[in-house]
Parts: sequence; C-alpha cells; structure tokens
Amino acid sequence: MHDIKKYFSPLIKALKELSIDCVFKNESLVVSSKENTVSISFNSNDLNKNTSTVTVPIDHIISRHEKIIPIILSKLNLNKTIFARNCIVQKIDKTTAKYFFDKWHFFGSTTSAYNYGLFYKNELVGAASFSKGRSMNRLAIGKQSFELIRFCCKSGITVTGGLSKLMKHFYDEKKAGDIMTYVDKQFSNGDSFIKAGFKKHSDTPPLSFLVNKKTFKRTLLKNKDENFDATLFYRVENLGNAKMIYTPNEK
Repeated sequence: MHDIKKYFSPLIKALKELSIDCVFKNESLVVSSKENTVSISFNSNDLNKNTSTVTVPIDHIISRHEKIIPIILSKLNLNKTIFARNCIVQKIDKTTAKYFFDKWHFFGSTTSAYNYGLFYKNELVGAASFSKGRSMNRLAIGKQSFELIRFCCKSGITVTGGLSKLMKHFYDEKKAGDIMTYVDKQFSNGDSFIKAGFKKHSDTPPLSFLVNKKTFKRTLLKNKDENFDATLFYRVENLGNAKMIYTPNEK
C-alpha cells in the first residue's frame, strides 16, 4: 500500500489546493467536501458497487491525474450548474476543438470532421465532435449515420441538457439518419446518454493494452495473446464500450 500511495501524491496535492479533504482507507483514496464523499479506487473489484466509488486504473491515476479532478468535482456536487437553454450552439474550428478536448476530455482530442461548442455568455463551456456521415443498411436511402466522437464540459461546470442540445442541433442540421457513439464502461454506465436521447444498441468486448512500466502510457494491443517484454510492460484490459444510437424521431 505504501508504494501505491506515492502514485496518488500529485492528485492529492491538486485536490487539497481545491480545499478537498483526502485520506486513504481500505486501499482507496477517500475524498470529501462538505457533506459529500467519494472513494477513488484502483481495484477493479470495486467497480460499479455504488455511485460513490470511482474506479480508475492505476496507470491513469499516475499519467492523467489532472483529468480525474473534473470527475471528482462532479461526484462531489461541486460543479457550477448552467442550463443548456441559456447557452447557444456554434461551430468551432479544429484548433479550438483540439485545445478544449486536450485540456478537458479524459482521453484528449482526436480526428473529427465537425466540431460544435456550447457557449454561455460568450464562454466556451462544452463541446462535441462528430465524424463524417456514412451510409448504413439500417437507414433509409439517402440517410447517413454520424458518430459522436467526443463530448465534454469544462472542468467545474455541469451544463444540464448540454449533450441533448448539441445532439439535436447536429442531428437537425445534418438531417441525420442517426448518430452513434461508444461509451467507455470504465467511466460511465451510459445513463447521461440515455437521458439525452440515446438508446443502447450493444456491447463491445474489452480491449487489451500494454502499459509502459516507466511512463505508464498505454498502447493498444491488437492481439491480447501477443508476447511482450514483461520487464518493460504489463497488460491491462478495459471493460469494453456500450454502443449507443441516437434516433430522436424513433419511438
């Protein structure tokens, strides 16, 4: 446990600067503010036991501690709430989108075709990126399916109805047949997407990764049975994704 504690040091320091109390208990970091408490665990056996436990793989705790803070703030109900009805949706350029997602999305930015922002009093508080359209057998002739690739809000801010507003705007503008997305089951049960109008389609199998023991950076392992140098890497699996599809006009 002593070896594990040192990996939490940067996260603990950042949380204490936000006046959030931290203490280790039963192999978890328990963080609290006012009447709310959340446990940050690196033990996959704790996953989804209750809504007050956030399970984060140890390599993410080490390499992405600054990206865990927004999750904690949200769980502790410390976010400022903004209502989507008070926001406007506007297209944003690739440079703006890249900066926003690199700073606020857990996995950073990625390639996309379309980017839209939620603006509150001229401040960019949320953003979504989408793929180009693709023809699918499940859709009527002339209709295309798009993918929601990224969505997040600025740290410390919850935009109530924000995802729904962005989805509806893009769906109507592109006259889309549907919009699909993949929800990482390590971090979400998909409820917020269902509230925004998505329906669960299917689950994808877990993916395997190699983690560098020195840098704690992940590399996707295409074949989970592939041999690797155990002195330099160790293998981990995520929980797979939930495939969700947005079809607001379909009852």
